[in-house]
Order: sequence, then structure tokens, then C-alpha cells
Amino acid sequence: MRLKTKVVVIIAGLLLSVSITGSIINYLKSVHDTQNQLQNTSLPLSVDNIYTEIQQRMIEPLLVSSLMSNDTFLRDWLMEGETDINGISRYLTEIQQKYDIFTTFLVSDKTKSYYHPRGIIDIINEQNSADAWYFKFKAQNEPYEINLDHNVNLGDFLIMFINYKVMNYKNELIGVTGVGVRLLNIEEMLTSFKTKYKYDVYFVDQNGEITLFSKGLNKRGNIAHSEGLREINEVIKSGIQTQFEYKDKDGEYLLNTKYIEKLKLHLFVEINKKEYMNELKKTFYANLAISLLVTLLVTLIIIYTINLYQKQLVQLASEDALTGLANRRKFNEYFEKLYKLYKKSVNSITLLLIDIDDFKGVNDTHGHLIGDEALVRVAQILRMELRASDMIARWGGEEFSLLLVDVTSQNALEIAQKICCAIKEDPIMNELLQRQLTVSIGLGELSSLESQDGLVHKVDNALYEAKKAGKDQVVVA
Repeated sequence: MRLKTKVVVIIAGLLLSVSITGSIINYLKSVHDTQNQLQNTSLPLSVDNIYTEIQQRMIEPLLVSSLMSNDTFLRDWLMEGETDINGISRYLTEIQQKYDIFTTFLVSDKTKSYYHPRGIIDIINEQNSADAWYFKFKAQNEPYEINLDHNVNLGDFLIMFINYKVMNYKNELIGVTGVGVRLLNIEEMLTSFKTKYKYDVYFVDQNGEITLFSKGLNKRGNIAHSEGLREINEVIKSGIQTQFEYKDKDGEYLLNTKYIEKLKLHLFVEINKKEYMNELKKTFYANLAISLLVTLLVTLIIIYTINLYQKQLVQLASEDALTGLANRRKFNEYFEKLYKLYKKSVNSITLLLIDIDDFKGVNDTHGHLIGDEALVRVAQILRMELRASDMIARWGGEEFSLLLVDVTSQNALEIAQKICCAIKEDPIMNELLQRQLTVSIGLGELSSLESQDGLVHKVDNALYEAKKAGKDQVVVA
């Protein structure tokens, strides 16, 4: 097996092992932590959140009832003899439509008439058990009450009524007004809790009857007859304990309860642990699949990277081995990038071609090792004299090339002359060769109509002119 294949197999195996092991450990830890969090934090907090949301859902109907009870028109209408029945019907209809409420009503304490948007639909009677709510509420000190009731005149639906007392200007009771909310709306609210919190939410009355629930709930009737719940029925009613665990044929449950005094109902919030753990299993399998996919992708990336670098190393090294400068190929690539940016984000490009004067004599006199040291020293001097943004490359043999970006013609000339002086006066070079080393430089700036090759050709001719004119000088193309 080739070394490259062994490396890939080992890395892939390690990644796969770590991914699978990590996923399993995380799953087991998540199961343990989730159960603790559900029991000690999430469920109790959710009960409070749900209770708060239920309270908020009741605020608008409660405010509407309060608004009606304090409405001057409604008060005056009762006090002026209830003569315009069409007027009160229009008023109740407008309130019903404006706030999108199932029903609105008004009961006159004087005539005992039960007014509805359709008109008078009933005359309440103290002997009628269906009307007992009015007389019971009338005897109470509270300004309003909330109760659940059926009304045969409204389709015999179970309705949540919010009743508010209407007082005259002497603070005497003259009637009761309010709104009714169909429990179908309450059922939708309970269903939304399942979606939002993943909990089953339902209400149980003081006799243990499951009164309000969503369609998806698998429990009906009295909790005294429900498997699991019957064992904790009495404890729930006592209110001593509010958190429970129980089992039935469908699973194990965590249950929190809260008694709502205003509704005279117990709020039940529970979660099926099996159902919740199934979500964790789905997450585990999803994480495992993602881990395998990531491992596969990383393996493919490793293979691709190795092949890429292998080809690049075989085909070409971008750095000159002797001087550490860029080689001619890299220089040309960089020049091409700059050329594409010319007149966009690059304002000027200046090329310098540098040739060491009489370098053959250095090799002949001192040998190629000293000649190589001289080339290395020239590269060092160029690095010291130029900016980090300038491209320096070994053009070939004893020739070097420089690209200066966004410098003026005068500055470029000064840089070229400074390079000539620095190499000529360099003490290390003078000591190495026991004489001064000079260079000839051709310099030229790219014009808007010029190609890359055109600039190189122009500067190369300038270098030739510098050599021809006696060397150790700069010629501008």
C-alpha cells in the first residue's frame, strides 16, 4: 500500500471513530441531561409560560368586558328605560365584530332581560338553574367573574363567559354585561402549546373531569378512571404536590399542575418522555449521518489536497532555490494579476530589469560558490531596499526583475539609483569579492496601450542600452 493511501486510510479511520464515539457519548449525555432538565427546569418554567400566555389570552376579552361595563351609552340606556332595543343590539353587534368575539351580552337587573346582538333572547329567572350564575354573581363583591357555561340560546356550546357588573352613577348595580369566548378557540390555543412547547396542555375541574383539551390529547373523561392518573388524583386535588411522574400504556409521563383560582380549574402540563426521547434519537441519527458525511468530505478534501500539492511540486516550484526569491513563472503570474487590475485599483506599474555587470568574471575569478554567495547577497539587498508590496524575482542567471506598484516615475528612478548605489557600496559584497560589484538597470512604466510583453521588451532594450553605455547605470525606457 502506498504511503499516501495509508495516510488517507488512517486519517479517515480516526475521523470516523471520533465522530461515531462522540455522537454516542453526546446522545447518552443528552438523554441524561434532558431528563434532568425537563423535570427540574423546562417543565416548571413552561408551566409558568403557558399559564402566563393563558392569562394574556384572557386579557383582551376581560378589557372588552370592562370597557362595556363603563360605557356611558350602555349605562344611560339601562337607566333611561331600555326603550331602544335595536340600539343596544347594534351596540353589542359592533363590539362583537370589532373585537372578533363569539358573543356579547347584557342582562338588565331591572327587567331581567338578556340582550344579545339578535335582541332579547331570554328573561332570566331565579327559579331557573341555568340562570343561577347571574344571581350568584350579583351577590358577590367582585366586579367581574370568569366561568364556563352552556347556553341553549347560543347553540349549546361550552363557552367561557367573562361577566362584568354595570353600576349607575350612585355605584348601584343596574345590570351585568360581558363577552363569551367559544372553547373551540381555547382548543386551538391548547393545540398551539403542543406545537410551541411539545407539551400536552389540558384542564381538569374540581371533580377530576378533563374539561378543556386539544383534539390530539389521548385522554378523556375523569382522571380517577385514567390509568396512571388515578393513583395521583387525590394528591393533585390537595394541591400539596404539583410535580408528578406516572405511566400508562402509551408511555411514561412527566406532569406539572397548577390550580387557576379564577377558572376553578387545574392546569395540567405534561410530556410523554418516550415521545420526547424519540426526538433525541432522530437528532442522534441526524448527527451521526452528518458526522459520516463530514468524514467523507474531509477524506475527499485530503485526497484532493495531496494530489493537488503533489502535482504542483512535481510540475513547478514557485521559489528560486538559491536566493529564496520568486522565480520567473511566479513573477509572470503576479504581473498578469496586476495587469488585470491596471487602471481599476492599480494606477501604475513599473518594471525594473537588473543585470549584474561582468558576473562571468566573478565566477571565473572566485568560483561558482562565491558567485552564488554574491547572488544571494544581491537578493538580500533588494529585499532591504524595497517595500513588502513590491515583487522581486530572479529573472534568470545573474538577472533580477522588480515590479513597483503605484510609484511615480521620479520615485521609480530614485529607487533604481538607490539599488545601484546600495549594491556598489555594500561592505559585505566588497569584502566577499575584494572589489565593488555594479549593476545595470533598465526601467520602464506600463502605458495604457502596452501589453505585458511590450513592457518587458521595452525595459529589456533599456537594460541593453545601459550595458552599451558603460554599465553601472540606470536607463529609463
